[in-house]
Parts: sequence; structure tokens; C-alpha cells
Amino acid sequence: MREKLFITIFTSFLLLTIGTFAVVSKVHAQPGKRDKQTKPNDKAKKLLNEGNKLLDRKDFRGAIGKYAEAVVISPNYADAHFWKGYSHYRLDEFNEAREGLDAAFNLGYSPIKVYTVRWVVNFRLQNYEAALNDVQKGLEKEPNSVDFNTALGEILVRKGDYRAAIVPLLKTLQRNPKSGDTHYFLALSYAKTGDFKSQILSAAEAVKNGTTFMGESYVLLGDGQVADGKTTEATDAYKKAINVKPDLPEDFYINLSQLYRSYNNLPEAIDIAQKGLKIYQKSKTLLINLTWYYSLADRKQEAVGAGQQAVKYAGEDAGAHTNLCRAYNDRENYPAAVLSCNNALKIKPGDGETFLYLYSANTGLGKKALAADYLKKAVAGLQSFTKDNPTDPDGFYLLGNALYNDNQIKKAIESYQESIKLSPNFMKANYNLGNAYFYDGNSNAARSQYDKLLALDKNYAGKLKQTIDAK
Repeated sequence: MREKLFITIFTSFLLLTIGTFAVVSKVHAQPGKRDKQTKPNDKAKKLLNEGNKLLDRKDFRGAIGKYAEAVVISPNYADAHFWKGYSHYRLDEFNEAREGLDAAFNLGYSPIKVYTVRWVVNFRLQNYEAALNDVQKGLEKEPNSVDFNTALGEILVRKGDYRAAIVPLLKTLQRNPKSGDTHYFLALSYAKTGDFKSQILSAAEAVKNGTTFMGESYVLLGDGQVADGKTTEATDAYKKAINVKPDLPEDFYINLSQLYRSYNNLPEAIDIAQKGLKIYQKSKTLLINLTWYYSLADRKQEAVGAGQQAVKYAGEDAGAHTNLCRAYNDRENYPAAVLSCNNALKIKPGDGETFLYLYSANTGLGKKALAADYLKKAVAGLQSFTKDNPTDPDGFYLLGNALYNDNQIKKAIESYQESIKLSPNFMKANYNLGNAYFYDGNSNAARSQYDKLLALDKNYAGKLKQTIDAK
């Protein structure tokens, strides 16, 4: 999908479990240099041992109490400070954890043990520079550490330095080739650096090796396949993403439904939009787009219902009113269409699409002079829109409709052709182009469009054939 989908990293790091670290809960610490701490007295040692036993039983709160007592008696007892900090870490009390770990480090406790825990604490406190510093210091001592290389890659990903993240992540895979999460972070990094071939391979490996980011990995797989032109495989990956993780970001559902719409697969576009709305019930974009999809699919009453919901939740968006106006036009409810279009123009004056629907509504009401005025405004507005949005197939389709109704048939043909060039399966653009060819006197081209429509929509192909045969 598009860029927005990946600006947030899904931070469920397995490294937060203590089993991933060199630290173990059987807490016989091997102290480092002791030049900054005084020798603890026997009572402090006893309290440390009592804390250790509680820690072994995962009674972290009880352990903290014993370590705190030991520190009161022997303030420079590095072991007590470290394990007190570690116990706070296990309770997600990260500020207190950092205090204990810093104190232990300053008193000469084993730096590698401190780095191993403190980088996570700093990471969870969103102090990424401090986390990065601890990991880099750890790598100076243990350059081949899987844990530190994995940590470095994940921190760099979180910082948005994707290109730099690739190196330590690849190094991690040399030692742990079946780390699904590492493959996921690699896929994400490749996606952000534009290497979609490697993105596909890494995302597939992430899925194969059971990453905890299964839904996100399927999305990355699909994104890479879209970039590689493998759209059928991509849509399959996206569906799997929904199956394993329905609560994907709202943009995912928006973009996937649009992807199906661009292939003229309106049933799937509608289905994906509906699935997204089950999670994001007040999604303005999904409601507005769903109105449009229903209209394109000639599901007229459902288009009105979706449009009314869109106006309810996105009444400040002109597009909600414009699409509802379109839906009312489809139902030949012209007074309601006029009202909706006028509401849209209050928010977005001069909108060519809205003027086009006002032309249709006023034509239906028999107000020919007013309709003609709106049609000229529609042509001007849509010409401006397509100039500013040269890759939007819908803009050229609507401009073609406006030009066709203004009897500028050759220009309408050019607009429809541009729309189809941008979206080859745009069924209604193909149908309207066939009609434009016919009324321009080019029956052969009209029949050629009929042949194309047979593969897209037999119903519309049949309608075009009736027009051609009626000559």
C-alpha cells in the first residue's frame, strides 16, 4: 500500500523478554570493577540474597523491597542497585529501572550487563539516542552478539534510518537465519529504501518463519508485489493480511479498496471498504469512497445510504455531499441532488464534478438554461482539475462526460482515452468511449470498444451493442 501505512513501526519487541538477553534471573551477579563502591556489610548481603530468591519466583515487587533495604544500608552496593533496576524493568517501571541501572553502572557494575538491559529501558522511554549508545557500546565488547545487532537494527528502524538498519539486521540473520521478526524489519527497511525485490523476499521469509508481525509482513509482501507488477499475488497477500490481523491501519483498507476499484473489481472494492468500516466505523474516506463504489456498481439505493452516512460523519468534507448528490441523481431524486450539490459548493466553490451533477439534476428537473450554465462551469472546473491532477483517471472520465454532454465529442473521446490509459479496466469509461465513437460516426472504433467491454462487463457491452445495432 502507500507510504502512510508504514510511518508507524509496530513495536512489539521480543527482545523485551528476559530470555533474549544474557541476563538470567538466577541472580548470581558477577561484579565488574569495584573501585567506586564500598564493601557491603553482611546484612546488606543477606538482603540481596533474599531479594534474589524472590526474583527467582518472579516476585519482583518483593525483590525490589529487599534490594531497596540493602541500598539504604550500603548505598554504594552496585549489585543491589542493578537488580533493583532490573526488577523495576520487569514491572515496566522504566524511570525507576534507569535510576537503578545508572547507579550500578556508575559504581562499576559489569557494563555489558547494564547495556543489555538499559538499552531496552531507554528504548521504552523513547530515549532512542541513549538506547543506541548502549547498544553500540555493547557491540564494541561483543561485535557478533545477535541480541545487540538485532537491537541496533530495530533502533535504527525506529529512528527512520532504514538504510543503516539493513547492515546489523543482515548480520543478525547470519547467526539466526530463522528469526521471523528480523526478516520483517529487513522487509520494512527494504520497502523504505525502494528495494522492492528484496522487500518481497524478506517479507516472504518473515511469514515463513512465523514473525509476530504477520499481518504487517503480508502487507509488505503485497506492496512489493504491486511494485513488481504482480497484482494478483499482491491482492492475495493483502487478503491474508486481513485474515491474520483485521485491525490494520485505516489507510490499508482505503488503499486496497481503491486498488480493487482501479481493476474494475467493484464487488471486492465494496467488500474491503465494508470490512474496513467494521473497524473504523466513522471513517470519512471509507464512507465517501463506498458511496462512489456503489454508484459505479449501479447499486443505487446502497449508494444513497452510504452517502447519507458519509454526510453524517464527514459533513465538513465537500466530497461527502458531492457523492451523495451523484447517488441522488442515479435515483432520479433531483431535488435532493440539487440540495446536496449546493451543500458541497458551500464547502468547495467551483468544483467541476459538483457542477456536472448539478447539470444532470437540473436537466432532470427540466431547467435547461440553468443546466447549460452548470455544464459550462463543469467543463471549466474539470479541465482545471485534470491539469492539476494528470494521473487521476476519474478526473478525465468526468471531464469526458462533461465534454460529451456539451457536444464536444472529439475532446470527450480524448478525455476517455486518457482515463482508460490510466485505468485500462475502467468499465464506464470504456462504455462511454464506445458511445462517443459511435456518435462521432466511427462505428468500427465503437465495435472495437464493444469487444473490450465483453471482457470487462457483459451487461455494459450489451448496452453498447444495442446502441450500435440501432443505427
